[in-house]
Amino acid sequence: MRAFLLHSNEPGLEALLDGLRIPHGHKPPDGLTGRPRLIYWGAYHPDKGDADALQPVKSILAVQQPQRLHELLRLHGLHAADPDVSATAEARGVKERENWSHEYMVPVFQLQALTLFHRPGSTVFYGGEGAAGAPVRSRRENSYTEVGLEQPGYYAARAIRTAVRSIYALGLDYGVVRIGVRADATLAVRDVEPVPKLTPRLTQLFAEAINRLDRSLELEAARRDPPEVMLGADPEFLLMTEQGNVKFASEFVGKDGPFGCDSIVLPSRRKIFPLAELRPVPSTDVRELVGHLHRTMQLAARRITDTELTWVAGGMPVPGFPLGGHIHFSGVELDPQLLRVLDNYVALPLTLLEDATTVERKPQYGFLGDFRRQRHGGFEYRVLPSWMVSPSVAKGVLALAKLTAEHYKLLKRRPLADYEVVKAYYSSDKARIRPFVPALWNDLEKLPGYAKLESYLLPLRRMMLQMRSWNEREDIRPKWKIAPFV
Repeated sequence: MRAFLLHSNEPGLEALLDGLRIPHGHKPPDGLTGRPRLIYWGAYHPDKGDADALQPVKSILAVQQPQRLHELLRLHGLHAADPDVSATAEARGVKERENWSHEYMVPVFQLQALTLFHRPGSTVFYGGEGAAGAPVRSRRENSYTEVGLEQPGYYAARAIRTAVRSIYALGLDYGVVRIGVRADATLAVRDVEPVPKLTPRLTQLFAEAINRLDRSLELEAARRDPPEVMLGADPEFLLMTEQGNVKFASEFVGKDGPFGCDSIVLPSRRKIFPLAELRPVPSTDVRELVGHLHRTMQLAARRITDTELTWVAGGMPVPGFPLGGHIHFSGVELDPQLLRVLDNYVALPLTLLEDATTVERKPQYGFLGDFRRQRHGGFEYRVLPSWMVSPSVAKGVLALAKLTAEHYKLLKRRPLADYEVVKAYYSSDKARIRPFVPALWNDLEKLPGYAKLESYLLPLRRMMLQMRSWNEREDIRPKWKIAPFV
């Protein structure tokens, strides 16, 4: 047995239980062989803080508090719909209405939308008086229609991404998210059900998803050795003139190739291409990958004919120009557990090296859990700022990423499960974050692959504990020995 559903006979659960191939009950039965992956359904269980368990009860209880739900979503940069009418507005009898051009309902399980439901926008009107002077509420209701995930339109695709991101940001592993599209084209999370109200269709979808998880756990158990992870990367940098202006990378290079330019999307949805991006050949060896990265920098130096320009990296060296240090992973399956390990063991401690300007990148960019699946079957971890500020930082970050990805099941600490630590991450509160690093690092030192990468990791650890910030206005070429600083 690889998974066990722990429930308390929540209403409507019988049909879901009938569709499961895994055992279930009020408590795991005695005499189990092995340690099953617990899946909590409902909030009536003692939560022992097991990092492997799905749907922590602590997260369910937080989401069921409307104020905390809104706080968490906004902290992660997500729009949360306000309650239909505030108590103050109701007391004053103020007429209000809320318009949605589209409404979506998205069931999510383990970073995957299971399907998509849509209904035309509805309008809520408030005004007049009913019994005891209460406002009269009328609403045009339309039932949701399942439209599926094939070829979603613009708003539908955004709703799917927002739903998956919301579930992860709230510390959940599954749920049903309701999203509205406002008249100004912004999306707002209207509601999240951490204990879904099951219709026949939702019952089928969640039963199939839980059974798929059980099958994947069986296959995983058959593999004895940890995976060998292949890393790729596409760190970005900016070109600056002596006057501090940005010179667009598109003036020197096209979009494709090992050295190219990347875009920023303006509020008007128009794309510009100011960012320089390096795309080294991937490798399973950190030293080899850093060598490939250096060669792409040498290629960039030959293409960028103006040697008076300064190359700057980091998170936000110039206001309005966010930079990323995306890392690509192949050879390991993406799941929320891996993503949370990367957030807690890589992104959180790396905050100690950020310049004061890096925080301006968050949370629109650099939000926790940011990923993108790749066509080749791997995924791109998009949380980190551009770590190519120096060879020592680059080597350390890539080594840390590889070590944690290959042994993530052994890494159990989750400081980011604490709301205050999440706030510290988004505000780059280094004093609040630093006390967590020694314990996190102690876990890393116990991993089988640590010794092989220690020469890259120790300098990074030292810089983190000293909170030695990088300088986002400093030219990165001298440290990398790139012409004309060879």
